[in-house]
Amino acid sequence: INQAPTSPWVHPPNMFRASDDDPADTPSMQAAAALLGTGGSLLDVGCGGGRSSLPLGSALITSVIGVDEQQAMLDQFTEAAAARGIPSQTVLGLWPDVSPRTPVADVVVCHHVVYNVAPIDQFVEALSQHARRGVVVELPDRHPTSPFNGLWKRFWNLDRPTEPSADLFVEVVRAAGFEPTRIDSVRPPRKAQFDADEFVAFVRQRLCLGADRDADIRAALATDFGEDQTSIVTVSWTT
Repeated sequence: INQAPTSPWVHPPNMFRASDDDPADTPSMQAAAALLGTGGSLLDVGCGGGRSSLPLGSALITSVIGVDEQQAMLDQFTEAAAARGIPSQTVLGLWPDVSPRTPVADVVVCHHVVYNVAPIDQFVEALSQHARRGVVVELPDRHPTSPFNGLWKRFWNLDRPTEPSADLFVEVVRAAGFEPTRIDSVRPPRKAQFDADEFVAFVRQRLCLGADRDADIRAALATDFGEDQTSIVTVSWTT
């Protein structure tokens, strides 16, 4: 990984930019809307460009706080919030490291972050402590890099793990003293959501390969990318 042309841990900001087409009726959005009720403040941990919170709109979100480790993501978040008329502020850094300087909100949301976290119990505790009403976490039912396992085997002859899972995350929340509600849903695979060239570049970065392997990656995606659909889990709890 240290010799990779590009760090595999940096997320391309354009892939997380909020748009007017982002759905506001997913199980995770509905869970957050239920906690917001007639309206309230929202904290989005790992906010990216705002796709996990801003579709709820100014009718429900009175103010929003975005936390992310990439400034480019926060810049997009601020721009998208302003376009929707939602007052915003941002915090640059990793959660829960930045939690002491992050304001408390009525509702906390966190989408597609928890698999990158250790230790997860401290992460969950910090989320809960910052939510007056409740927390909504969205994650795939299995580790998001699992579909890449065939590609890792093909290009590097490496066998990759498939754990942890959403089941384990629910156990962690319950062990923290909360009663989580779980909703399972299905969404189109990631490669169906992005431009073909953009997705090849994304996979190249994840596999620590150079651009000279793009043709090989295109061919491999047809047979060794194990993602027919994305099984998504929404886990919410009141505080």
